[in-house]
Amino acid sequence: MEHKISDIGSTKVLDESRGIVEAWVNTMGVIDKDGDIIKPGAFDGSLGNLPIPVLSGHNQNDIVGKVVGAATIPVDGANPDGPHRLHATIQMNMQTQSGREAFSNVSGDYVREWSVGFNMPPDGAKVENVDGHPVRIIEDVDWVETSTVVRGASPDTQTISSKSENMVDEKDAIPPHKTDTTTGPWDSGEMSSRIPNDIPASEFKEMYAYVDPEKNEDTKQAYKFPHHDVSETGDIGAANIRGCQAAIAALNGARGGADVPTEDRRGIWKHVAAHMDDAGMTAPELRENLTASDTTDEVAFDTAHATVLRSARLALLKLRMKIKQ
Repeated sequence: MEHKISDIGSTKVLDESRGIVEAWVNTMGVIDKDGDIIKPGAFDGSLGNLPIPVLSGHNQNDIVGKVVGAATIPVDGANPDGPHRLHATIQMNMQTQSGREAFSNVSGDYVREWSVGFNMPPDGAKVENVDGHPVRIIEDVDWVETSTVVRGASPDTQTISSKSENMVDEKDAIPPHKTDTTTGPWDSGEMSSRIPNDIPASEFKEMYAYVDPEKNEDTKQAYKFPHHDVSETGDIGAANIRGCQAAIAALNGARGGADVPTEDRRGIWKHVAAHMDDAGMTAPELRENLTASDTTDEVAFDTAHATVLRSARLALLKLRMKIKQ
């Protein structure tokens, strides 16, 4: 099994009473310290195999947690063909001493690097000449585990946030996941109304990007930011790009803004932005430090826009009636 190691960088602890780590665990599309280039899509075939064990120092006898969500995201949203990073949401096992110690080491910035362990199929790599030097281009891997380590190979990564939590499922912003996408019409209310009220929390999380930690996650009322098409029989389908765009618009202040904690806005954005990346589209940037005037301006704009649309539709209707006469 091969290993690729990444610098964790700075760590931001959002809530010590909870227990989740978000991290960039690998950088793709650049030459790493081993002289290899991992292609941005190399991990895609493994993302459906979650959860993936998290180890300490690649020791298979020391499992400290598991990867519960992962997605490949461009480093620069304006350059989808450039370098990508592997975003992982990791649940440390806070029921074990080693899991608690691993969380403490990461959140306390004592351990600064991540490593991904993978197997490679026989045709998973090729050698190409890059700037006059032979470079191994890794195109496909079987992602087996992720570890905290002390020395690494993959550049430009960091731990995004860490929380301590005695629950297996993550609340608040729901981690990104891979699905099909569509650019068809979007009606948030209609799609949500088709979702049954008695489905498991895991199915609600396929539809939405946020779950309110103050509400029962087994009820539809706990969820916000729908963005998937739903059939008339209640089956959750592809991520709707227009729904993703509407979610980002709300995060950026449209229609009164998003009633979610400030620290969860980025996680919600990452979820829907990952769907847009899957569709080959660049997501609008998330506006930081919104003020009340920002949301007021957006509401005013939306109201004016809606008024213009209604006037145009009324004029078109009158024109059609006149033609019929």
